[in-house]
Amino acid sequence: MGVEELPKFELLSLADNSSGWGPLTNSSSSEEPVPFQQFNKADRIGRVADWIGVDRFYRRGNERYNERVYGSAANAGSQFDYIHGMDEHNFQLVDTSKPLARNPQRNFRVRQMHLRKMMQKEVEKREMVNQSTNLRMKRSIAKEQQRAFKMWQRRGGNARQGQRGQGGRFGGDRPKERLPSVQVRPEWGVLEEMNLSAFSKLALPNIPGGEDIGDHQYGSLQYYDKAIDRVSVKNSIPLQRVAGVFYNVTTTEDPVIQELAQSGVGNVFGTDIILATLMTAPRSVYSWDIVAYRIGDKLFFDKRNTRDILNPVETLTVSETSAEPPSFDSNGINNAKDLATEAFYINQNFRRQVVKRNEPGFTYKNARAPFEDEETGESGTAYKYRKWNLGNGVDGKPVELVCRTELDGVIHGLGNETQTLTIKAFNEWDSTQAGGVDWRTKLDVQKGAVMATEIKNNSAKVAKWTLQALLAGSDTMKLGYVSRNNPRSTQNHSILNTQYVKPSEFASNIALNMDNCWGILRCVIDSCMKQKPGKYLLMKDPQSPVIRLYSLPEGTFESERESSDEENSDDDQ
Repeated sequence: MGVEELPKFELLSLADNSSGWGPLTNSSSSEEPVPFQQFNKADRIGRVADWIGVDRFYRRGNERYNERVYGSAANAGSQFDYIHGMDEHNFQLVDTSKPLARNPQRNFRVRQMHLRKMMQKEVEKREMVNQSTNLRMKRSIAKEQQRAFKMWQRRGGNARQGQRGQGGRFGGDRPKERLPSVQVRPEWGVLEEMNLSAFSKLALPNIPGGEDIGDHQYGSLQYYDKAIDRVSVKNSIPLQRVAGVFYNVTTTEDPVIQELAQSGVGNVFGTDIILATLMTAPRSVYSWDIVAYRIGDKLFFDKRNTRDILNPVETLTVSETSAEPPSFDSNGINNAKDLATEAFYINQNFRRQVVKRNEPGFTYKNARAPFEDEETGESGTAYKYRKWNLGNGVDGKPVELVCRTELDGVIHGLGNETQTLTIKAFNEWDSTQAGGVDWRTKLDVQKGAVMATEIKNNSAKVAKWTLQALLAGSDTMKLGYVSRNNPRSTQNHSILNTQYVKPSEFASNIALNMDNCWGILRCVIDSCMKQKPGKYLLMKDPQSPVIRLYSLPEGTFESERESSDEENSDDDQ
């Protein structure tokens, strides 16, 4: 290739702007087709000399080289940033619809309907409160009996608990040790053990009602003061200390029973409290004992003469069947023995206070019982001797039961008819113990709940009271609610309320089946009748639901009887 054929190198003409910066205003045509757009949105390229941009400080490290990269964000000035000119927050919606006008008449109707519903609820609530107390009492008692049954199982009543102790739990708390009512001596022989759990299956149906024995009704009764019925928690009255005489004559020392036994009337004898204790034995928790005399073809149920005012059979226990019954060995005023003594004095004063003592009363044919002393005064109690036919015994001979019953007062019934009364009283000692409730807050509005709690905590005592009324043929039971003025003092008490119950209806409310009670008594009678003539002891075991029949040697308990007689003679002197 020759020199002439080589391309020529020609310098382009440079447009020099000697009067300013940047290109000339009139660029040459050669520069027009250059495809370059300086301010493309994708190319973040600043100007050669950016005097209006944001000042950037000197950067250290590798970041300072990013400023030289084409399209780097570091080269872009803030003057080219996109700014949204119309902010959505500047807009505001305006509701141009017309508001709905409420109908004032409709609002009045709604309020009126709401008021009617509230009034209807109040009426229904009042009707529920004013319903028959028997229905509410049955429901409350059923619940409390179920709780008591569960508590009985936890105390060891369930035979399937094995070695797991109380409540069926391994290592559960054992029941408290309770002392027997009398110390068993080595020379006493155990003849029979009667399991109380099996007593619930016994029944002796079709036992006719008791029959009064001739003219053997003694004593005079005062009429009940109906002004006591107006007593309430807000209008309570103090319990007065009324002077009176209390006779505690045993079965074998009763001259009327001795006369009936010699004349051949009956072959089984006892008092109402002794027979009631035997018939309600499955409900009892504390220990008690009854002496049985087998003389010829006759059987006498008697009690031991003790130095205390009351025998364990006659003791008015307090909260005996509660979850945590009071203990006999505890200190203070709330031990079981002191509570029973307090309950005894409360019942004696209550039954005398609620009758009209200064007005003529009702007198039976015999104004006094043979064992009543004319000098000491009347006891305010009437005694009726009644008999029942319990069928044929183990020897084929009929079992005729004779019982001395007691009545506490009379009241005018329908048609001015005189009706007999059995008067008893519950006593509140401390509502925070033994699962009690506060009477002063619940008695006026929830009397059924208070009654159910008392039946649960005093199941054995209430059953005895009911049986005493049924054995005596009492028309009505009058129950009072007496509370301490101060839980820490036993000196002053107040009557907070009273209540009427029919003995037969009340027995069904507390699940007291008379057929079962007669069956239990007949079983005990047959066990004693099978033994030889002699002296025996029936004792409730303090720890287990068992009654043991012991044979007693001659002269047992005679020293106690002599010592008590000597003390009584000393007191008379």
